[in-house]
Amino acid sequence: MTNYSYATSLPPYQEGAIIKKRQQDELLAFIIKGANNLLQLAQLTGLPQSTVSGRISDLIEENKIEYFGFTVYADRKRKKIVAIKKLPEGKQSELFN
Repeated sequence: MTNYSYATSLPPYQEGAIIKKRQQDELLAFIIKGANNLLQLAQLTGLPQSTVSGRISDLIEENKIEYFGFTVYADRKRKKIVAIKKLPEGKQSELFN
């Protein structure tokens, strides 16, 4: 049985969280600029599609983006990713006015 020490396990774990956050921020910036599907984001960032998919799932969980309809990219129908626009604090949606 291996005993992991603080020096070998905690710093890489913490660095992983920082890297994931940086990847999320980069993907969100591309989405806001108009990139709207997993393949396009993978091509723009150079990240593997599996990594892009994981970060997209994280952003969806944080309610920063959502899948909304479909788009055609590289001759295939793909789920369209859009940023969720947040209202300023204290403002209500037009639905409630």
